[in-house]
Amino acid sequence: MTEQDQVLLDEFKTKFRLLIRKHDRLKEDNKQLQDQLQALKNEMVSLQEENEMLVRKYENIKLAKVFAASQVEQQSAKQKLNKIVREIDKCIAQLNV
Repeated sequence: MTEQDQVLLDEFKTKFRLLIRKHDRLKEDNKQLQDQLQALKNEMVSLQEENEMLVRKYENIKLAKVFAASQVEQQSAKQKLNKIVREIDKCIAQLNV
């Protein structure tokens, strides 16, 4: 083996070691990114569930508000109806006299 072959072999070994180190670092980076991606997916699922829960709560509040408004309207309608019935009773009483 000539000296030039030895130099080429040493360069090859050096570059090969660097390539292996770079490969190992890239594998570590990939693993970290995979972990980060999984964490973000988990967070996204959690936020979607929270969003769905808040939407259901909002719908329930809207429905409760509709019922509450209906009860107020019912009470108002009852009062008006009672007033009309009293006025009719007064008219009937005056006709009977």
